[in-house]
Formats: sequence, C-alpha cells, structure tokens
Amino acid sequence: MKNRIGWTTCPSIGGEYAVAELLDGGVVGNGIISFATKAQAQEFIDSGQADELGWRGSVPKSRE
Repeated sequence: MKNRIGWTTCPSIGGEYAVAELLDGGVVGNGIISFATKAQAQEFIDSGQADELGWRGSVPKSRE
C-alpha cells in the first residue's frame, strides 16, 4: 500500500476537477470531492480542507 504524500487536482467526469490523493511515486489515488473549476479544486487543497476531509474519511456533497 502506498502512502499519501499530498493532494493533487485531476480532470474528472463532466469537465469537473477532482481533488485526489497524491501517493508515493507520483501515483494519483482516490478522488474525494470534485469542483467545477481547477482553481476551486486547488483552493480547497491550499486551504487545508483536503487534509481535514481526508483524515475524517467522510465526503460532503459536491460543491458548485
């Protein structure tokens, strides 16, 4: 099992962008939430909310 080393954004279904785990070796893991734009997804990471959500293990409704 690879360890999470951070978070990344990646294209998702329907033109949205997901916030996903960044694992050892540059592997992209599970997406935890998606946003309409890449900037919104990056802001979620930068704000620390991805860390909080990742530790809690629950996923809120997708933000628009």
